[in-house]
Amino acid sequence: KEGKIGGFLGKAAAFTAVSVSSALSVGVFFLQFLEWWYSEENQTTARAVSTLPAPPPPAVKYDGTTQRIHPSVCPVCGRVRTNDTALSTSGYVFCYPCIYNFVQKHQRCPITGYPSAVDHLIKLYLPD
Repeated sequence: KEGKIGGFLGKAAAFTAVSVSSALSVGVFFLQFLEWWYSEENQTTARAVSTLPAPPPPAVKYDGTTQRIHPSVCPVCGRVRTNDTALSTSGYVFCYPCIYNFVQKHQRCPITGYPSAVDHLIKLYLPD
């Protein structure tokens, strides 16, 4: 009977030792991960990735035709923009009345066709 109890205690001690060893290994790994996560090197890398320039907008209209747009011309009315307003879903800039009416009626960007709402309009304040 003492042999069985001794064998059981030996197995329990071995199991406890392996469990503690594994828990310590996981704990050390987790602490090293946290140290890396909050390190200046990782923060610099994250900032560099998040500040990449936006890609240029597509040169193809929603209806499939290509169109070259002058930077100061509204793509909807074809005149020089007044009251510049950007559509956040596509990044294009329009006259406020033009894009407001278009988005309210069609619920999409007139250039890319991306689904849009009036809430996606952003007023631009250009320097004088």
